Amino acid sequence: MASPLPIIDPEACVGCGACARLCPSGTIAFDGQRAAVKGTDCIGCGHCRAVCPAAAVTLGDEENYADTFATFTPSGKVVAPGEFSPELLVDLLRSRRSCRAFTEKAVPGPMLEDLIRAAVTAPSGTNSQAWTFTVLTSRAAVAGFGEVVAGFFRRLNRIAAMGLARKAYALIGRPELENYYREYYASVADALAAWDRDRTDRLFHGAVAAVIIGSRPGASCPAEDALLAAQNMLLTAHAMGLGTCLIGYAVEAMRHDRRVKAAAGLPPEEAAHAVVALGWPDANFLRQTARRRPVVRYKTA
Repeated sequence: MASPLPIIDPEACVGCGACARLCPSGTIAFDGQRAAVKGTDCIGCGHCRAVCPAAAVTLGDEENYADTFATFTPSGKVVAPGEFSPELLVDLLRSRRSCRAFTEKAVPGPMLEDLIRAAVTAPSGTNSQAWTFTVLTSRAAVAGFGEVVAGFFRRLNRIAAMGLARKAYALIGRPELENYYREYYASVADALAAWDRDRTDRLFHGAVAAVIIGSRPGASCPAEDALLAAQNMLLTAHAMGLGTCLIGYAVEAMRHDRRVKAAAGLPPEEAAHAVVALGWPDANFLRQTARRRPVVRYKTA
């Protein structure tokens, strides 16, 4: 989708040149005295408007979906680098945990909407903002989708149980089935048995809502965009008192079986990249947990 070109008021422009310097597409030029729109490749990032000290820049599309929230009121302040407490931020990052125990209390619709508004403040490649959000708003909807995902893994487990099938795939350079059998087959079989026996939910863990984050065609890095939006959602949910858990099994089912994606309500042209289970946590975490030391490399030249 083409972005509208910025509009610069020449009378208000103070000639600082900041908008041209920060324009990633070269749409704005600066002649040393005034800035002017010269190009047509604007990606709509809004850097020009955000950096202008005289408010001389406006955009053709001024709608801001993430400007107002229903369940809390942001201050509207622009937090400059270094102005927010890194101690508080890291406390939030370290305190959020994946929730696998939810109460039966429903999540109100306005809270779900606010989570999406927070999610879309994430960056996206070339400012494509091509996210889609499919919201399952009730336990019944989540359980129904879970049954479709379970059906996919029932079919996959039947194939994976066949030794000849695993060997045949491996012989043609496709070791994925053998790897799945070795790493996941047994735990998936146990989860399916528990679901069939008494509806013990080891997929969504009893969550009363879920959000499927997908993308429309045309994004330059859709998976990365979706995961950045998901992280925004996870952290905002934690701040709002909600528990969350990323459900990778559901993503894999949609990725490999169009019937699962269709059952979730996604059209064929969209791709699914993340599924977030949501609800009110039925557990209180009292301590932070450790993280293993990663591999870190530094290069000086």
